[in-house]
Amino acid sequence: MARERVTAARALCMRGYLLTVSLSAWMDGAHGIGDQLIPQYPVVSQSVTLSVTGVTGTIRQFTWYKGSSADTNNQIFSVIPSANSVTEGPQYFPRANWFPNGSLQISGLVPTDQGNYTVQLVTAESRAQHTVSLPVYEPVTASGISTDNKEPQENQPVTLTCSANNAEQILWGKNGVPLPPGLSLSADNRTLTFPRISRSDTGQYRCEASNAVSKIISDPYTLTVNYGPEKLRIAGPLQVTSGNPLLIECSADSVPTPTYQWKFNGTNLAIQSNILYILQATPESAGNYTCIGTNSVTKLSRETSVYVSVNDYESHSGNPAAIIVAIICGSILGIVLISGIMALLYRKYVLPLRGQSGDRGEDPSRIYDNIPNTAAAHPAKEEGPYMGLQRPSQDTYSELKL
Repeated sequence: MARERVTAARALCMRGYLLTVSLSAWMDGAHGIGDQLIPQYPVVSQSVTLSVTGVTGTIRQFTWYKGSSADTNNQIFSVIPSANSVTEGPQYFPRANWFPNGSLQISGLVPTDQGNYTVQLVTAESRAQHTVSLPVYEPVTASGISTDNKEPQENQPVTLTCSANNAEQILWGKNGVPLPPGLSLSADNRTLTFPRISRSDTGQYRCEASNAVSKIISDPYTLTVNYGPEKLRIAGPLQVTSGNPLLIECSADSVPTPTYQWKFNGTNLAIQSNILYILQATPESAGNYTCIGTNSVTKLSRETSVYVSVNDYESHSGNPAAIIVAIICGSILGIVLISGIMALLYRKYVLPLRGQSGDRGEDPSRIYDNIPNTAAAHPAKEEGPYMGLQRPSQDTYSELKL
């Protein structure tokens, strides 16, 4: 009885030893086995080769399985290259093909081809087994940005969502540059959240969705932050002259641009513009003008007022007709003034002189008749061209009468 027990124990030890040796040999053979994906990033509708590497010796047989284990139910096919013999398994499909070096090729990839594949090889020296993971990539499609608030108002929460299929990475940008710090992104970067949006967040946003084989950038999404109206103001002259035009303009800080309404002394005017224009102001145009601005999104309204005065007289400054009339009137007045001065001088100086001449009975026109004709009294003498100068005689002036 004891001898039988010893014999059984020896047999068990021997089996364990043989199993250990076999496993060690198998591990040694499998240590250098590997698989390489060609191409590295397989794309749907294209082909991929699961190329076996590191095999030493001649391959007598290899078997491919769809899964992580060499289970008979997972078998795709088993091949004896030297005999060109193929045995199809439960997981066989026509798009699967083999190469003598033990590689597996799959054409016309579909998303369901993705997963683990196991190869088992038998060579003259060893047995080897290796599992490889096959990814199947699809191009990124349908990248776009949507929002939960299409007309956001300042200080409201807003979320932007990047919608993309088959994306592994999503990046955001604003106005052509990366996002400024402080914004909130989800773990997968698909959503961008503004807890309290401000007018500085206004701009064009894009999202870039990508994976190993493709990349797509969304169309720009213009985020407009609505606010206002604020700082409502009226610009223009506050004093005009009667007969001249009156123009005042109302403006405000607001998105969108507000609608405007005018009041004059509390009465609504039929003006739906930010500009109020009166062609010719009159004294009745003087008064209090009120501008009311209303934002169609925020539903807020603001108003402001100014008082405009109108001077009750016509200003001729810059009027060509008035200038011509002024010139004519000035010329007439100048002529009249000069004529009056000349008449006064004539009376004061000319008339007294005529009166004195009349008292002596002399004709003023004969004042110089007593001057003798010296040319006749002293005839000229013929002299040479170089005749010396002679001193005039005393008789030359003796005949002048005082």
